[in-house]
Formats: sequence, structure tokens, C-alpha cells
Amino acid sequence: MATASEFTFITAVRAAEGVRQSAKLAAFNTYAFNPANLAAYLTALEAADNAFITSANAAASTAGAVGYTIPNSGTPNPGNVIIGDIGSFSLIGGNIATLGAIG
Repeated sequence: MATASEFTFITAVRAAEGVRQSAKLAAFNTYAFNPANLAAYLTALEAADNAFITSANAAASTAGAVGYTIPNSGTPNPGNVIIGDIGSFSLIGGNIATLGAIG
């Protein structure tokens, strides 16, 4: 169940995504696979994505600590999963291999 601030955040991001999808549809319809319209199409896609990112960031900054629904004190905190930990929530024990260490 979402808290009130989480619900507000989700609603804001959902609305921003709807605006972005509408802008992308309008840009696609204008493009219509005409090479002369390609630059305008790409600019419109970028503008739609930038507007979405700005809206999502604004919603996130107003939301504050959305997502922290468990107590953030005490040891161990069940919400903190650290890769390499040997606790009960660990899926990977030991060191993490990198591509540089392979082969």
C-alpha cells in the first residue's frame, strides 16, 4: 500500500509519462517517415524526454523520502541489502567479479 506522498509521486509521474507519450505521438505523426522532417522529429523526441525528466525530478524532490516505509534505524536494517554481505538477504557472497578479472 502506498503512502499519501508515494501516491502523489506516482500520480505525477504517470501524468508526465502521458504528456510525453502524447508529444512523441504528435512528433511521429509529423515525421511520417519523411527524411526532411527527421531533424525536427528527433528534436521533438528529445524535448519530450527532457520535459518528462524535469517533471519526474520535480515530483521526486517534492516527495522527499518516498519509498522508506521501514524504520531506518537499528542493526541490521532489513531494507538495506549489501552485495557481498553474508546475511540472510544476500544472494551473492564474497567478492564481485568484473569483466577485467575474467579470462
